[in-house]
Amino acid sequence: MTTLSVRVTEAIETSKVKVAKVAAACGVSDQSVYQWMSGETKTISGEHLVELAAITGFDPRWIAKGLGPKRRQYATTDAEAHVLGVMQSQPKYNSMVVRLVDTVVASDPVDGEDRDAA
Repeated sequence: MTTLSVRVTEAIETSKVKVAKVAAACGVSDQSVYQWMSGETKTISGEHLVELAAITGFDPRWIAKGLGPKRRQYATTDAEAHVLGVMQSQPKYNSMVVRLVDTVVASDPVDGEDRDAA
């Protein structure tokens, strides 16, 4: 099983959220986030864990314990709920939606663009 620091690092790096943005969302210093990632800090408070999960899109239980799915399985915004609703009601379009999302992600958004602006 992976360590907390490995899971925190994976969540941050995979989601491509900058450490400064994670720190601001969690209400901690950049140094605190680096300590989570290095393993210097062995635990993360529940409040910080929830914020880390929210900003990275990873499941808080997976980040904390390595259990369950890595990514959250529920919508947290109206936009996510809309996309999930379309996919659930129109399964024949699922592969098209996935290809579209993969194309958008692969296009690497302009630096500084807020991915949460939608």
